Amino acid sequence: MEVKEIEQTKTKEKIIEVLDTNGIDYNTTKCNGCERICISVGDMPNYCNSAITVQTCNKDVLCRVYLNEIMFIAIENRKSVLYLTDRKIETHYPIDYWKEILDNVIFAQPHYSYIVNLNYVDEVTKDFVKIKFGNKEYSVYTSSRKIGTFKKAFLNLKR
Repeated sequence: MEVKEIEQTKTKEKIIEVLDTNGIDYNTTKCNGCERICISVGDMPNYCNSAITVQTCNKDVLCRVYLNEIMFIAIENRKSVLYLTDRKIETHYPIDYWKEILDNVIFAQPHYSYIVNLNYVDEVTKDFVKIKFGNKEYSVYTSSRKIGTFKKAFLNLKR
């Protein structure tokens, strides 16, 4: 182990000790797109500096999107629409592009037309997934072929 890795491990252990001592609910997961270990407190999603650059449907506009801001991605009118915590972005990227670059521990597909950030899932039924952030609430469809795998991914994240 390098000195940097030892320092990071000690810092992570101190944070976890404080959370445990105060009885604060938390989750630790490998970060989206980088080698860090993220600690999320309560129902809050992991916050990290890993980001991607996305070209919008207006080809002159490039946006930096932090992975933790993505609530879900939907295919609408042959475009992929990123529903972020603060805005929507339309792109021409296909769903397979998003499946390839997004971490499959944090993101899962309840339906062919959707990829959902599991940190924002509020409720899962056989017909829909409810996604919630602040006062925003969305429902996305599920498919019978994908709902089993989606539920397993959701349960594994929340342990």
